[in-house]
Amino acid sequence: MFDLIKHLVKNDIQHTVSDNGNITVTHNLDLEDVSGVDALPDNLNVGGSLYLSGTSITALPDNLNVGGSLDLSGTSITALPDNLNVGGWLDLRGTSITALPDNLNVGGSLYLSPEKITNVSYRENCGYSSRTIFAVWTGKEFRIAAGCFFGSIEQFEQAVDRKYDGGAAEAYKKSGRDCVAELTEKLNPKD
Repeated sequence: MFDLIKHLVKNDIQHTVSDNGNITVTHNLDLEDVSGVDALPDNLNVGGSLYLSGTSITALPDNLNVGGSLDLSGTSITALPDNLNVGGWLDLRGTSITALPDNLNVGGSLYLSPEKITNVSYRENCGYSSRTIFAVWTGKEFRIAAGCFFGSIEQFEQAVDRKYDGGAAEAYKKSGRDCVAELTEKLNPKD
């Protein structure tokens, strides 16, 4: 198993270890393409961003907290842990994740392949940029993702109104509302 403490010490990465063994990395933790990274310890806190692309990690630890962004692209991860907190963007493209936890907290953008995720609803070729947009339930609210945007349906509609005019804006907003309506039905099927 990968020894994170040895890696942190060897690479002179600022960190602390509490009396109960919890590890806090002060800034970014870049493990991208580091060989042997197959697991991380529980209760890990990373103050900055955590880069895991190109590693052989298959699961994230319980109670992981990342203050910045989390790059899981191209990993073999199949599920996200409950109560995952990511302050920045989260990149899940190229993973084997098929569902998002209800209590996922992402402060920035969310990047994923929506056709592979069972609990999102999406529309392709939306807006002038022909974006794929999708809706996701976060346990508190529905959020819309469109490119680097990730926010509530109300925030999405306001952003669209600032960027588009007339019919184009209405069509784009309708796609967002349709995603939310479809996901609502998917999450609350009628008997």
